[in-house]
Amino acid sequence: MTAMGQREKEPAGGEPSSESVEDFMEDGTGEVKVTDRQRVGPDGDTAPEEQLASDEVVVDAGEHSLRERLAEAESKRLEAERQVVEFADRFRKAQTQMRVENHELRLRLQRNFEQKLEVARGDLVASLLDSLDNLQRAVTAAESSEGREKDVAALIEGIRATADLFESQMKSLGLSAVESLGAEFNPEVHEAVEIVPGAPEDDNRVVAEMQPGYRLGERLLRPARVRVGRSRES
Repeated sequence: MTAMGQREKEPAGGEPSSESVEDFMEDGTGEVKVTDRQRVGPDGDTAPEEQLASDEVVVDAGEHSLRERLAEAESKRLEAERQVVEFADRFRKAQTQMRVENHELRLRLQRNFEQKLEVARGDLVASLLDSLDNLQRAVTAAESSEGREKDVAALIEGIRATADLFESQMKSLGLSAVESLGAEFNPEVHEAVEIVPGAPEDDNRVVAEMQPGYRLGERLLRPARVRVGRSRES
């Protein structure tokens, strides 16, 4: 064997290889060296430089694809967190709005109930006004009677006590009399049944009350029926 001779590598079947003898060299130790035209591949086999470059491109592409998938997963995570925060904020706002609406509903129901109660109470009191009027007329008639005997005096006292008690009970329900005698005529609370001539200071003023008017709270149950003075100078 020569030190720097060239050989042809034969395959196991005995046929000569198609590779050029220039692909192998033998040094002084008898070892065969791979020339610069070949490199060792990842599995131990020799691989050309073009194949190695192609493998590097594949690795770069896989790394780039992995980064894209990671970036996409991160974007989806951030979007999911944003949606959770947005949903929680909407839920809190809905709870607050519901509490406000429930409070307003309770107030509205309470006002409606109080209004209906006020109307019912007013109707009840209005139905008793005639009885009160009759009692007051009886007291007036008894007081103006000329023959005051003891039984008449006792009757008057009993009727007066009954009228006072009845009127006190009505006031406890919120009943109040309309101010009339001497007051300026007010068509909102007074009903003029007669206009009579009077002094200048009595012009457009109530000079006599024919039937008292009553309020229940702020509600007018009935106006006072009055006589109104009219000055001759007006």
